[in-house]
Amino acid sequence: MQKGIRYLILLMLFSVSMLTYAQNTKEVMIGDPSKTSTGRARVQGKITSKEDKQALFGATVAVKGTNIGGVSDENGNYEFSIAPGRYEFIFQFVGKETITYNVQVVGNGRLDVTLVDASVDLDEVLIEGEAEDQNVQRISAGVNRLNIKEIESLPAFMGEVDVVKSLQSLPGVSTVGEGASGFNVRGGRTDQNLILQDGAILFNASHVLGFFSTFNPDATETFSLYKGNMPAQYGGRISSVLDVTMKEGNSEKVKVRGGLGMVASRLVVDGPLNGGRTRFLVAGRSSYSDWVLSQARNFDVQNSAARFHDVNLKLSHRFGTKNKLTASYYRSGDFFRFTQDFGFEWDSDIFNFNWQSSITDKLISSTRFVKGVYKSTLFDPSGIDAAEVANGMDYYQANQTFFYNPSDKHNINFGVDFVRYDGLNETATPIGPDSGIPAETVFKEQGNEYGFFVNDEITLTKDLALSVGLRYSMFENRGPYDVFQYADGAQRLVENITDTISYGEGDVIARYDGFEPRIGLRFKIDEESSIKASVNRTRQYIHTLSNSTAATPTDILQLSNSYLKPLVSNNASIGYFKNFKDNLWETSVEAYIRDIDNLLDYKDFVDLLLNNHLETDLLAGKGRAYGLELYVKKNRGAMTGWLSYTLSRTEIQIEGENLDETINNGEWYPANFDRTHNFSWVSKVQLRGQSSFNWNVVYSTGRPINGIVTNYRIGSTVVPHFSERNEFRIPDYFRIDLSFTFGRDILKAETRKKLEGRNYSGTLTIGIYNILSRKNAFSVFFRRPDDLSLIPRPHRLTVLGAAFPNITYNFKF
Repeated sequence: MQKGIRYLILLMLFSVSMLTYAQNTKEVMIGDPSKTSTGRARVQGKITSKEDKQALFGATVAVKGTNIGGVSDENGNYEFSIAPGRYEFIFQFVGKETITYNVQVVGNGRLDVTLVDASVDLDEVLIEGEAEDQNVQRISAGVNRLNIKEIESLPAFMGEVDVVKSLQSLPGVSTVGEGASGFNVRGGRTDQNLILQDGAILFNASHVLGFFSTFNPDATETFSLYKGNMPAQYGGRISSVLDVTMKEGNSEKVKVRGGLGMVASRLVVDGPLNGGRTRFLVAGRSSYSDWVLSQARNFDVQNSAARFHDVNLKLSHRFGTKNKLTASYYRSGDFFRFTQDFGFEWDSDIFNFNWQSSITDKLISSTRFVKGVYKSTLFDPSGIDAAEVANGMDYYQANQTFFYNPSDKHNINFGVDFVRYDGLNETATPIGPDSGIPAETVFKEQGNEYGFFVNDEITLTKDLALSVGLRYSMFENRGPYDVFQYADGAQRLVENITDTISYGEGDVIARYDGFEPRIGLRFKIDEESSIKASVNRTRQYIHTLSNSTAATPTDILQLSNSYLKPLVSNNASIGYFKNFKDNLWETSVEAYIRDIDNLLDYKDFVDLLLNNHLETDLLAGKGRAYGLELYVKKNRGAMTGWLSYTLSRTEIQIEGENLDETINNGEWYPANFDRTHNFSWVSKVQLRGQSSFNWNVVYSTGRPINGIVTNYRIGSTVVPHFSERNEFRIPDYFRIDLSFTFGRDILKAETRKKLEGRNYSGTLTIGIYNILSRKNAFSVFFRRPDDLSLIPRPHRLTVLGAAFPNITYNFKF
């Protein structure tokens, strides 16, 4: 009886599968039958999701009975060559129904495919941006890839999903706290990260002093963080690469999506033009947070202001089947004012053009031109010190990359890139008739950075693969500029200036160059585990100078010159990657070590603004960083998420020729952003429908600071004696965030009925950032009481010392 039931069930399953196969099998012809082809035909196309019309990254296409096929890239595009004939093409993606085409290939042509969600009443399926076992299969170590679907479940500050905030929950990535823009990767400073948006450089990826990132989540496709073996096509920074790909408009119909929050709202409209050959995307965000500040009990906060906006415009057009032109524009602006004491204003403008061309079946070309400008202003709005101090960087990028795939065992890219830096003169402009600040200008240099690169991912055996790359970079610091000369053997001090050399327009002031080898190795132990190792050298020719521990909009972008040499970093890492239970669990442990030359630090009481002899206040030395990273991620089930932990140290050594050019007697000391322990727990519990409960737990060791260790008197005056550089630490950081997403639309039934024809859907998210209202210290400073004879006392500065509730309504149609 039991055998009979089993056979009956098998027969039913077989019948259903045959019916599904018949429904999902389609007939198609590729190529022009009037044109006969004797050689191989090139087949290309795009794989998208029917539900949201977005490109599927990592979808596979296989030709049955052969070893021919391909995998879709970040934009959903695939391509391969095949001899003319009749075949079965099988398209698959995790969580989507498999679809089969009976294809007659007669010549070059396209086959675009749309996959639908699989209807399986089992555990929840998490749609990944790539195959689930890529953490084991991928050659490069130290690579984290996330998509917007994954980070949408994170509890967000003020209801905004944030790319940079999500990175800070990954191992090896940290920040000095709320109110700090940027992020630190494996012992690197914030300016040591190359941040790219569709290939264009971003100098500041933060809004509102770090509380939001500049990436609109509704317009972001995927993002990858390279913190180990950076491929040779990336250069100009020494710690990491954050490569963010923005969405293109969908090719079927106009879609609208966005969100309404307590402090900011966003809207994206995208769709096809010209019969689908042209696609557009328009995205915008704007904040209105001043009303939140007005609710504060503190009078100074009530009279402060903070706001931001950003705009993404993107247009892409296909010329036949081999060429595509993409043009985009990005604009962002920020304003922050603390009562009438001081304020910041900063903005970016980027024009981006990219031409992609399929030269042959195996060779693809990408040509990119970028024009960008970054400006920042510090202002004092009133009083005798009322003035604006402005600086920034004007820059041009050009890049030519070729992607060559001679066989399934080689994936080669090679090319050249160029960046032209035009430093904007630093200017001080008085505000109003009462200002006592004189107008002043400090002139800035220009510079050209060149890069030549080749990188090959080689599969040697079934288990052993290599990523081998070589980059050669060169930098020229150019005039017009005046360079001070100092007395031989004397310290670099203003009083020791003996002469000035004036360089004209285009004159080379200083030149630096060097090779940057990149080597990565992956050895598969079995199908679910591998060992990876990497060694590479990186160079950086631009520095960010800051008067504060955290990056601010008024930081000075300074090019390498006669006195400030480029940063050079040697990086090595090794890791073990293991998946369990058919990739249900991903785990990894990685160790890394770095040493850095020409790392800059500052003399005591440095003043960087309007300083035309910065070399007199800067000291160059060495840096070192080492650490251990642990990562555990659950991909499927009612509860998903990840745990990350990093044990690390970052230290600096400044040992000059005399005592005034030496810090801490030449001994190693911790960097300002060094945090020994970093822990994150991000999790999502899927409830009924689209409803979910999410939490985020963060802990880190307090960062180093200087402190007062004793005092002494000179007459009636108490003089504090400070510690060695970064001898003490602020209190540890701890925070818990919670959020709940309601899957059922909150709109009234009448409204929902009107919108049904437009496939409207919406969700409501309610969350609390810092639910424990913990007063985490951003820094500790010392202040003397009103009685100046008393010893200065420590005070804690807390940027966010309360729980912040948020409500966001997200919609799309």
